[in-house]
Amino acid sequence: MKSPVESCIDVQKVRLHCLIDLGLNFSAMLRLYEKGAKERIYEKVLSEMPALLQSETEEQFQMVHSSICEWGTNSVLSNGGSDYASYGQIAKTLDVILKVVIDYGHMPDCSKAKQMSPWLNSAVDNEMMKMLKREYPDAIEPWPRNIRRVNKEKYVAIQSLVRRFNMERHNNRITPVQFDDIYWWCLNKCRQYKDKLCISPRVNCKFTTMGQEQYSETCR
Repeated sequence: MKSPVESCIDVQKVRLHCLIDLGLNFSAMLRLYEKGAKERIYEKVLSEMPALLQSETEEQFQMVHSSICEWGTNSVLSNGGSDYASYGQIAKTLDVILKVVIDYGHMPDCSKAKQMSPWLNSAVDNEMMKMLKREYPDAIEPWPRNIRRVNKEKYVAIQSLVRRFNMERHNNRITPVQFDDIYWWCLNKCRQYKDKLCISPRVNCKFTTMGQEQYSETCR
């Protein structure tokens, strides 16, 4: 018999709300936006989440992703209110949310999350962008100095370079979201914690990767 609370609450819906909120805070991007932006981004992402989670193809998923980013560049003001957030800033915020919801949270279910995880984009920060610039100095002209200066065209180019890097350096054994987990830690935290996982504080890391064939095991 269900408790009174269980009778009136959709547990999966509450879980989704919590994951979106967690992703927003985890993104560390809210400080760059105007007061009240968190609530508006939250509501927008929540309203678009069914379309994202029901995407049948990567192309369909990326179209919804792009529409949310376009909305943000015309709706979310930067801290101080002088101009709107850039495409790169909104995309990074959204990419962290989607990583938390789909890759970490296995929404809407394990099977669909396994299908969608390779579609997710990498939440590239300034340090990762510098690393990619060192690897591919002529791939983007000019390279943006920071995420604030990343427009849609350059965002797409950077995501393409992440996938190229994964193929050339990791034989496609990691996904774009695993790239940002691994290299965020290597580039931002290794020197701080003198982490033994890191050979170099700049780029090279020792790590173990979770293959797609092992993905469903984490859902148990």
